Amino acid sequence: MPEFVSLFDSIPEPVHDPMDLSRFNPSFSTQTTPVPTFREVPDGRYCAVITDLELGLASTGNPVLKYGLRVATGEFKGRMIWKRRVITVNTIRFTKRELLTCGLLLDRFSHLGRRLGELQGVGLEVSKVTKGDKSDVYFNRRMVAL
Repeated sequence: MPEFVSLFDSIPEPVHDPMDLSRFNPSFSTQTTPVPTFREVPDGRYCAVITDLELGLASTGNPVLKYGLRVATGEFKGRMIWKRRVITVNTIRFTKRELLTCGLLLDRFSHLGRRLGELQGVGLEVSKVTKGDKSDVYFNRRMVAL
């Protein structure tokens, strides 16, 4: 009868990690680098390009369309502005208006997910407005050339 051997009876050989970064620990801890501060882009009108898009779910379970807009001109060129549009029966008219401003005409709203790629690179004039502690981004018009 074979002898029973438990996995806990033997100690496995340590696995060699080719990306072991521990050799940099002493140098890393002695480096003094200021922590960058990233303030939001202030309220105003901006020429921006849609660079990031995601269709997901909000914490409420409703669909949400998330836009990442990169400022294309001016003092804040290269900075990002983020817009979230939670989609409900009450907000569908705003969602449709925003999509039409971007130049996306849908036959059926259910086709949005497969057509998101068409919004990549679209140039827009947007307005960022803050009221109290909440800010929103409005799509003013599509920009053909930025």
